Amino acid sequence: MPRGGSRRHTEMRAEEKTRWRAVNAPCSLCGQATIDWDAPANTPDALEVDHTLPVKTHPHLEFEPSNRKPSHHRCNRAKGAGAAAPGIGVTSEAW
Repeated sequence: MPRGGSRRHTEMRAEEKTRWRAVNAPCSLCGQATIDWDAPANTPDALEVDHTLPVKTHPHLEFEPSNRKPSHHRCNRAKGAGAAAPGIGVTSEAW
C-alpha cells in the first residue's frame, strides 16, 4: 500500500490537522499539547500522524480514522512500528 505521499493520505492528513489544530489536540504518545502545527516536516515538534496499530502489521487500517492520532514527529519516530511506551498517567495538577 502506498504511504505518506498518496493523495488519499495527504487529503486525510490535511482534514485531520485542521480538526486537531482547532482543539489543540495533544500528542497521542506523550500527552503534551505542544505540537507545532506550522513546523516543517521532520522537525521534533511537527505534527505526524501516528497509527495506533502500525501499518506495517495492520496495512488494512492505514486509512481507518480511529487508528490515526496526532503525535509529535519525535514521539512517533521513537515509537516506530512498535507499541507506544506507557504514559505517566493522570497528573494531580495542570502544569
